[in-house]
Amino acid sequence: MSPSISILNQPHPPALEPFRVAVPPVVTRLLHHPDYFPIRTWSRIFKSDSGEDGYFASTLASPLTIPHVCTLRRQPELLAPLPDTAPVWPAPNSVSRIENPDLYLVLQLATPGVSGHPSTAHGGLLATCIDEAMSYAVALHAPETGAAGALSAHHPRGMLYTAQLDIRYRAPVAVPGYALVQAKVLARVGRKFWVHAQILQPGEAAEDPLRVTTDAFAFWLQTKAAL
Repeated sequence: MSPSISILNQPHPPALEPFRVAVPPVVTRLLHHPDYFPIRTWSRIFKSDSGEDGYFASTLASPLTIPHVCTLRRQPELLAPLPDTAPVWPAPNSVSRIENPDLYLVLQLATPGVSGHPSTAHGGLLATCIDEAMSYAVALHAPETGAAGALSAHHPRGMLYTAQLDIRYRAPVAVPGYALVQAKVLARVGRKFWVHAQILQPGEAAEDPLRVTTDAFAFWLQTKAAL
């Protein structure tokens, strides 16, 4: 199956519809950024035959949890070639803003379904969203991972797994509200991938910039078909 028909490569404008109104201006600008286009969010499609993605497509897809998600991927011709040497794992107290992410997840977060502390998103929920964004970013750089050895519309993230996830919680994520997860693959060595992701949240005022609330690094592994 050709990568050109993958769900990760097909623009899906209906994904923008839930974000047409009452969205912070900084989020609206991103949704219409020329370097990105919306695609279907694979994990929001429940696979009834296997139960796959029940967590993100059912448990976290309700008016009280994450009502709406929009996935924005970078234009294919703009994806940067990956270095073939492992990056240095940063110190816990360091933070650098991701430039030109491979992918964004735009999330509408509700309450009380995702709350830990009052009006604050649970850290486990944030880890889930980071992991989802990372999975798509890795898949963009590993088109051979899908069914039958090609990036497939039926299983675009096949054989990709999180091996290590390091999360630094820097500020609370307020709910209800909107949040952006940005993810970028830093390097690839064979079947190994290193990924950086951040959760950003806009301030209350229209002129407030996005702030980094959560910073994460991960090591991903592409397994062999026999696994």
